[in-house]
Amino acid sequence: MSRRLILFNILLLLAAGLLAWQLRQQWAQERDRELALFRYRAKPAPVQPLAPLPRPTPFEAALYAEVAQNNLFSRDRNPNVIVETIVPPPPPPVPPFPVARGVMLWEGVPPTIVLSERAGGPQKGYHPGDKIGPWQVTALDSRYVTFAWNDKQFKKRIDELLDNTPVETVPAPPSAANAAAAPKPPQSANLSNSNSAVGADTGGGNRSCVAGDNSPSGTIVDGYKKNVVDTPFGHQCFWQAVK
Repeated sequence: MSRRLILFNILLLLAAGLLAWQLRQQWAQERDRELALFRYRAKPAPVQPLAPLPRPTPFEAALYAEVAQNNLFSRDRNPNVIVETIVPPPPPPVPPFPVARGVMLWEGVPPTIVLSERAGGPQKGYHPGDKIGPWQVTALDSRYVTFAWNDKQFKKRIDELLDNTPVETVPAPPSAANAAAAPKPPQSANLSNSNSAVGADTGGGNRSCVAGDNSPSGTIVDGYKKNVVDTPFGHQCFWQAVK
């Protein structure tokens, strides 16, 4: 038994010695590694030069328009001013011209043109300066009549304005021979028994004749003398105040 114990103890000593030698070797390796790590000097990499910074662009106010447009408190938020174009209304259409029955340009009688506002309507004599509907007579001669409307002048031929609606014609005055043979009608201030009647006032101290008036020219009624004259448009009848 003692020899076995001795042998076993020897083996244990050998194993302990081997273990101590391995530990010594590992410690030595770690120490050498640590020393080598402390002694190592890394070579720095070459430093590349820094690129120069780009120069800032000059300040331009137009580049900040979007900032102003998105700023609710900026007065110039919306620089695009919408200009509303107001289209003027079209001019009013020219009203229909009056229709003419004739014109009277005789010595002692003011220039008179007989007009109606529409064909077949009531007729009346008008002088320069008178108004008929929207029109105003401004000038008159034997061929032309000038109307004014809406600050515009319209010169029209009288034959273009003639009313072709048939009207009751006034009987022609008796011829000179028949007038000399026939007795003259009584000249009085009021012929209540005759068929004569004075029509509407046409201006200038004249009045129109009434349809159906068959009294001869020269008849005086209520201070007016009847005149029947021949014109290029036929017989024209009017009453003139007796002066």
